[in-house]
Amino acid sequence: MRSEQDVSLGAEFDRPTREQWLTLVDKVLAGAPFERKLVSHTYDDLAIQPLYTATNVTGSATAPPSFPVDAPFPRGRSATGGAVGEWDIRQHHAGTDLAALNEAILTDLAGGVTSIELGPIISTDRSAAETEEALGRALQGVHLDLAPICLDWGNQYDAGALALESLWERAGIPASSALGEFGADPLGDWSTSGNAEVPDLSDALTLAVRVAGRYGDGVAALRVDGLHYANAGASDAQELAFATATGIAYLRGLTQSGLSIDVALGQIVFRLAATTDQFATTAKLRAARRMWARVAQAWGATPAARGMRIQAVTALAYYSQRDVQVNTLRATLAAFGAAIGGADSVTVLPFGAASGIWDKAGCRLARNTHIILAEESGLGQVIDPAGGSWFVEQFSEDLAAKGWEALQEIERRGGIGAILASGWAAAEVERTWHRRLHNIVRRKDALTGVSEFPNLTDPAPPASLDASSDRQTNPFPLRRHSAPFEHLRDAADLPTQRPSVFLAALGPLSAHGPRAQFAMNFFAAGGIAAENSNGEGFNSAAEVAAAFGLT
Repeated sequence: MRSEQDVSLGAEFDRPTREQWLTLVDKVLAGAPFERKLVSHTYDDLAIQPLYTATNVTGSATAPPSFPVDAPFPRGRSATGGAVGEWDIRQHHAGTDLAALNEAILTDLAGGVTSIELGPIISTDRSAAETEEALGRALQGVHLDLAPICLDWGNQYDAGALALESLWERAGIPASSALGEFGADPLGDWSTSGNAEVPDLSDALTLAVRVAGRYGDGVAALRVDGLHYANAGASDAQELAFATATGIAYLRGLTQSGLSIDVALGQIVFRLAATTDQFATTAKLRAARRMWARVAQAWGATPAARGMRIQAVTALAYYSQRDVQVNTLRATLAAFGAAIGGADSVTVLPFGAASGIWDKAGCRLARNTHIILAEESGLGQVIDPAGGSWFVEQFSEDLAAKGWEALQEIERRGGIGAILASGWAAAEVERTWHRRLHNIVRRKDALTGVSEFPNLTDPAPPASLDASSDRQTNPFPLRRHSAPFEHLRDAADLPTQRPSVFLAALGPLSAHGPRAQFAMNFFAAGGIAAENSNGEGFNSAAEVAAAFGLT
């Protein structure tokens, strides 16, 4: 009998060496520099090589360095590693029309959503009784013992928590069976407020201590939100470092309040951005778990308690207001990366979210994105789909090391509160954003439907979520990647006649096709139409002059 490790697929072929591969590559490059042509770099200055093997990770051709449920959890914090039953489909809802809100929530739950994230539904000047009544109307008909309710109420988290607790009691749900999150994140809320004074964490910590003593593992009080930084342009390592530093601040407060480290860890849920770079998203979630497990280990937590709970959300910064159906493709890539990265919960924003549109069609496609990925594509049937991908394994380790390096710098500067108060964090993110912007406006970072293959017949959006009015006060404003081009499109839409250029394509299609397509995309990205760019081309200068109207 031969063991699995004795079996080598393709053993009848000679094993090529890296040197042989490089020799063949050099012939194709014909003298062009390898590093420039085939090696790319992330915004964390991590090099992405064109080829990865097992030796990149382990030094030898062996199995992946860990298994799901093994600390430090790069491959997932559960034994099934994200297979069926482990992927929570979470849909976001908000609004003050309680009847419409309730209808949308029930529709989503009937369509496959497994948990609800609920934004503010009532103004801050309402009494506790009014808040509870409003929440009850929004959740009427929801089986609260089956569907977790996760609040996203900002600094109103305490009022929301009291109202939700009252609903649980009225429904007769035992405290040990309650399911939900209260979403208290005072540091995250403060980071975007522009206030100089570090917030008091005592109310959030008191809530967490009370929740830990009253409820089971199904309820968590605190949230660490990395979306603030990711949507403002932060790199993956920056988002990881800021989020981990925030988690450390909450752990310090909880343990000083008397909770054991294992119990304190159970009160914190992380929310991280899922982007259109599916491999980076997967690596980021793996790196996040590794970093958090290291923090928990240093605190003395038991191995079982070191697993990080992650909600991944499709990043709004990557959504466009033009050709919005393309956002469904962006969301699919983001959700794919989050799923194979082992996110506990995934939230897909509807395709119209960048314009504030949360209609039925958008919400249906958002939830069905999960269903297609999990069931039709089979992602939900595989334990750790990215396991054994040597690129993902190495990229995860590199990103974790980069994030840890950034975290150490934050701690040297006094922690998350100090770097937010001093403006250092905002300056670091601003620097990264300008690097992104440089590549975006030069179309190096291509945006399909925006800077590449734009649709000039697409109507202008009815609304905008660009926070231009609060950029002076918000250190981490929403910076959508497509906004620079959309501003040009908006200006081009104002005249009664769209600005245009005359594109003279000379010669047969085989000669001018690629260049003509490039030029058309280039001008259309700014809202300028390329006219008379017929697919057949012109045979002579005289034909060009006639078409232009010179004869």
